[in-house]
Amino acid sequence: MIGYIIIAILQGFFEWLPISSSGQTFILAMNLFGISAQEAYSLAIWLHLGTTLAVLLKFRTEFINIFKSFLPKKYIVEEIDIKKRNWLIYATIGTGIIALPLYFIFRIIISGAFTAFQGDLITLVVSSLLIITGIILLKTKKKYGKNTLEDAQHKDIRKDSFLAGLIQGVSILPGISRSGVTVSAVLLEDYNQHNALRLTFLMSVPVAIASIVVDIIFGEGSVFGTLAPFLIILITIISFLVGYLTIEVLLRIAQKISFGYFCVSYGIVAYLIIVPLMIIP
Repeated sequence: MIGYIIIAILQGFFEWLPISSSGQTFILAMNLFGISAQEAYSLAIWLHLGTTLAVLLKFRTEFINIFKSFLPKKYIVEEIDIKKRNWLIYATIGTGIIALPLYFIFRIIISGAFTAFQGDLITLVVSSLLIITGIILLKTKKKYGKNTLEDAQHKDIRKDSFLAGLIQGVSILPGISRSGVTVSAVLLEDYNQHNALRLTFLMSVPVAIASIVVDIIFGEGSVFGTLAPFLIILITIISFLVGYLTIEVLLRIAQKISFGYFCVSYGIVAYLIIVPLMIIP
């Protein structure tokens, strides 16, 4: 139980930093606490529920206004809320197109069909994805656009959000930072940093919920089949509380520090540790 609690606490911290919280959870669960690859992947997906609830609470006014924009026109909403709604719709569609196939492919990879080095190989795959995340962050760290959602045309919102959603879909793979690659994608579409961060967090909610539902239905080794209900509720509450209490501070830190170097260094160190162990009999 202690291992799951520690992982839930770390998820609450890591979610706001562009270092792939799912990648960190996955690696720690497998290599530090001896959790199977399938359960570790399911755990990494499930723990996003807690931090997603933290996002919903933190940005509750925006989500309430977005929800109102779906209701009959007698409910007066601002034009910006309609734009946010449309952004979320097209971004979620784009994410689903990429995320669903990658989810099943990664499930096949961790299904146990490999050699005795399966755990090490999977860790190297995740470490490689962390290196890719780091390179993306380093390439876009000084990229600041000038566009805002308020000024964007609806046709541009459909295109920009769909493309950002496609990029976000890749983050279903542990090691690819959802916030890192999605913020980078929106910045490269020439939106300013404030809009990029805000839109990235709004985009995370429907996708995180959908990922959990998919994992419950299709995920072999899902936490719902391996963990007691009490423990599932406990780790969800912990990741929510830690996430909500740390979101402001860690978001400020994430904007000031380049975590690209961390991701690249982390991945390289993993290679230096694991590869010799695989080679030496």
